[in-house]
Amino acid sequence: MPQLNKVITDDEFEITLHRAAETPSEKLVITFGGQPSGISQKGTGTDFALSLEYDTIFVAQKHGTQYQGLSLAQFEDIVGPVARNWDDVICYGCSLGGYAALYFGGILNARIIAAAPMLPAWKRLAIPSYADLSVRHIALKYTPLSSHNPVVIFDPMIARDQLLIDEMVLPAYPDARQVRVPYAGHTVHVALSQAKLLDPILQTFIDDDVVLDFDPPAEGTATWHGERGCHLISSDPRLARIELEKSLAIEPSRRIFNQLIQCLVDLGELGTAQDLLDFARKKPNKHSELFPPRRIKLLKAGLVV
Repeated sequence: MPQLNKVITDDEFEITLHRAAETPSEKLVITFGGQPSGISQKGTGTDFALSLEYDTIFVAQKHGTQYQGLSLAQFEDIVGPVARNWDDVICYGCSLGGYAALYFGGILNARIIAAAPMLPAWKRLAIPSYADLSVRHIALKYTPLSSHNPVVIFDPMIARDQLLIDEMVLPAYPDARQVRVPYAGHTVHVALSQAKLLDPILQTFIDDDVVLDFDPPAEGTATWHGERGCHLISSDPRLARIELEKSLAIEPSRRIFNQLIQCLVDLGELGTAQDLLDFARKKPNKHSELFPPRRIKLLKAGLVV
């Protein structure tokens, strides 16, 4: 493998070094793209790290591969010789990027911060959409582990996120620093960003290896009510409806709109659901579009979509 200079491109991944100045910075920040991302030379965290005047590397995956086309050996061969020029290396990512930060960060003995780490193709999650994607990575607990306890930020109300923390992260890092943010959703980084908390949390961790004490988004925010409504749909759909409606009254959201429609169907309030669909059809916008699987369910319920 050639040594990383500026960019290494492969069919399965791309790794790019961005210099903040002519001389190396005090720290190196390595970030990883999330699930919807594809091949790119910059992404999550690149501009933020440069704004702090830190050199940074962005690791991109071919869309849909979930980093399975990048092995630990390849990563170490490409990034390892470069990372050794810095005494302090930090790995960061969100969702799939958070998983990648944990998976690859250990081999560099990096400090790691992962927001809602997720590997959708992990067979333990049994997500049908990813059943055919082969997981080539070894279990996290068998990878070279960092001597630094990672920070994982997540919503414990999201069952899949909690499962991944319990069964993937903690067996590898039993003393991981867990930051629980209830009703922030899987996109916990988005909720924190909207509350203007994400940048201070990241900067404090990068600069001082400290987890910033903060008040998480709570009752009265669209995210909190929306995620609480989603959590309650199965156990208490009537209360779920109230929470979902509160969320949409604060801020429109395609996902929450879809959840509200399904909640009304589950409650047997087909007339109300149809009225809402009719209103959305008369005033179409991106926040009231139906997801294809939801559209199929509504058609089967006899609604006009």
